[in-house]
Amino acid sequence: MRLLLPLTLAASFAAHAADPKEQPMTPGGVYRAHDMQRPRPPVVTPPGFSTQDKAGAPPSDAIVLFDGKDLSQWKCDPRKDTPPGDDQPRWKVENGYAEISAKAGGIRTREKFKGDYQLHIEWRAPDVVVGNGQGRGNSGIYIGGFPEIQVLDSYENDTYPDGQAAGLYSNYPPMVNASRKPGEWQTYDILFERAQKGGKAHLTVIHNGVVVHYLREIESSVQEGDISLQDHLNPVRYRNIWLRPLRVDSDAVGTKPPAPAAKPAEAAKPAAQAKDKPKAAKVDQVIKIKTMTAQMKYDENEFTVRPGQQVKLIFENGDDLPHNIVFCQPGTNTVEMAMKQMEKPEEALKRNWLPDDKRIWLSTKLLNPHERQEIIFTAPEKGGEYPFVCTFPGHALTMNGKLKVLPLGDGLKDLKFALYLGKWEALPDFSKLKPHREGAVADNLIDIKLDDYKNEFGVVFTGKLNAPRKGSYRFYISGDDGVRLLVDGKKVVEYDGIHPAGDIKEGSTQLEAGDHELRYEYFQGGGEIFTFAAWKSANFDITPLSRWTPKGWEKGAKAKQKKEFDPIPVIVKDEPVIYRNFIQGAGNRGIGVGYPGGINIAWSAESMNLAEFWRGAFMDAARHWNSRGGGHEKPLGYDVVQPTGEVTPAFFVTDKPDAEWPVWDKTKRYEGFAWKGYSLDAKRNPTFRYTWNGAEVEESYAASGDGNKPDGKATLVRTVTVSGNVPANAWFRIATGQIEAKDGTFLIKGTTPARVQVAGAQIAGKNLVVPAKAGSMTITYQWAQ
Repeated sequence: MRLLLPLTLAASFAAHAADPKEQPMTPGGVYRAHDMQRPRPPVVTPPGFSTQDKAGAPPSDAIVLFDGKDLSQWKCDPRKDTPPGDDQPRWKVENGYAEISAKAGGIRTREKFKGDYQLHIEWRAPDVVVGNGQGRGNSGIYIGGFPEIQVLDSYENDTYPDGQAAGLYSNYPPMVNASRKPGEWQTYDILFERAQKGGKAHLTVIHNGVVVHYLREIESSVQEGDISLQDHLNPVRYRNIWLRPLRVDSDAVGTKPPAPAAKPAEAAKPAAQAKDKPKAAKVDQVIKIKTMTAQMKYDENEFTVRPGQQVKLIFENGDDLPHNIVFCQPGTNTVEMAMKQMEKPEEALKRNWLPDDKRIWLSTKLLNPHERQEIIFTAPEKGGEYPFVCTFPGHALTMNGKLKVLPLGDGLKDLKFALYLGKWEALPDFSKLKPHREGAVADNLIDIKLDDYKNEFGVVFTGKLNAPRKGSYRFYISGDDGVRLLVDGKKVVEYDGIHPAGDIKEGSTQLEAGDHELRYEYFQGGGEIFTFAAWKSANFDITPLSRWTPKGWEKGAKAKQKKEFDPIPVIVKDEPVIYRNFIQGAGNRGIGVGYPGGINIAWSAESMNLAEFWRGAFMDAARHWNSRGGGHEKPLGYDVVQPTGEVTPAFFVTDKPDAEWPVWDKTKRYEGFAWKGYSLDAKRNPTFRYTWNGAEVEESYAASGDGNKPDGKATLVRTVTVSGNVPANAWFRIATGQIEAKDGTFLIKGTTPARVQVAGAQIAGKNLVVPAKAGSMTITYQWAQ
């Protein structure tokens, strides 16, 4: 099913009206000023105001580290004199605050954080003034990589300037002393920026609403750290501690992508960082996905994870259009889901084109061009294929893939080895040899660590594998030197001879459910000693059966596939670009024209007709650049419309315009047509020329609107001028297929519907035609909703 965009068609024989003056480009060169299609900033409920009696609510997108109820997100940071025990904080928690207890030690967040943050902390020195200088209401805040931010009762209490309240201890004093009286709650809002590309880190501190440090440069390259609160033997109180990421690409454990929608009980249960409490810092797998420039594709459309695995997704948008990644439940028709947004486009726009659909369980934000985001999520516990897609209008057809959730399979059982001595250049018949030594392998993993033999020996491993169900199973091996794997006495895969490890060989066999005998043979001629075995099925991922694994083992053997070339997208900027080559849909003499604004055509010099038009990216030249006669390249964009089908003429003489028109025969040319080339005007717009039965024909095109936007009102205007004598009963066909007249225009139904308007047109059977005669005719095309 194609995604159809809400475009309104218009047409006339009059000259095309000039477009209104365009707004200037905004920084970055992607959007124009006041562009209504620019993604909206997410809505965040601002923090509530704190009073001396009550802490205000944190903003809705904050990671709450202490809400006044417990210190579950903190652990004890013991002093030397702190009594031994577990890592639970020993501070007193009551009435919405946490108070430092005697010899309790400091506290430290259980998680570490990367990236830039706004950290909000409220603190209160003791009501009763005791001591002076550093001995009065002393504590401190430590952020990984930055100096201590001093907490101290500095109200009418003199001490060294770089040690007073809000001072960066031993580094910088605050610009002003903004301290409140003892017993009153005080606030710190701390904004810190990690060093980028060899630069310096920066710190801004706001004390009680007053800026006391502004972009202080800090010599620190630390990119990750926890947050700790110091115990300085003073009963200082803390409350309302939360932080907010300041960059969407911050690599922070605990940042929250859009919360997953509620799911039925039988659905998967992925925990996509939807809680306020940060997740564990440990990441089991890192997945990197990039968008491909001007190709409307992800560079990876399939990856596999384990159930319940902690996964970090790094998403980079290298394209010049906005993109996102939206993960859905198995079986979701992602194209249909994305298309449904267009029923209420204004609401979808407010959601930044993220569908309101319960089947979505994880998504990135809509990334602007050249933006980056990292999120950490827990993979679903339920195995299966979870589709992902870009839900920006028009992208779902080509920007999609699947996340495969597969568990590991069982390992070997009752593994035994038999060691043989001998010098071979290929695997011997071990059944005719006497073992030097035999025994059991305690951990059931194939591994060559037997005695002190370094050369000229062989080992045969035997054990049992349990196939969970009937089906096809694939086995993988590699080694230095020869290896062979047999199941139930049948050779499945072999990599014999003397060779280094590295290449992975694979073979498959059908197995019944239940236990099977596995035999793994290996010989060592000389040099290094490596051996690898693994297996895989449709129900579990590739699972090692050996202790050693070669690089890239997770992907199995190298696929035998046709060489692919790096894409060479033809980029259209300020003027039309012409691409003459074999174009799918336009034949061997295709002439592609990419117009600024993401509107493209392919004109056929075989049929002398408009073959197709489409939106978005233009063409990929890689196939034709790297391979002579490399076949037909298809349009790189989307929403391709072929008004009259592939490679068919526009003119035809018949007394029955509803009849079948000529079908292309590559062994012939269409009778009566002669190609006369094309010329370019001052703005590089082409005009195509040919003759038909003595009449001279010229065609030119004008594109307006923006084909890269869902409501860019993309319009293609075609002007056909005929001069000379036109045969009787001649017709010009504009479109074919299922056509209906609607609102003064004609709707061409099909995979990608479009609207067309031209004076004098009529529906004749499956054809939309006008009588052919001398003069000019204007045809206007637009994509239909």
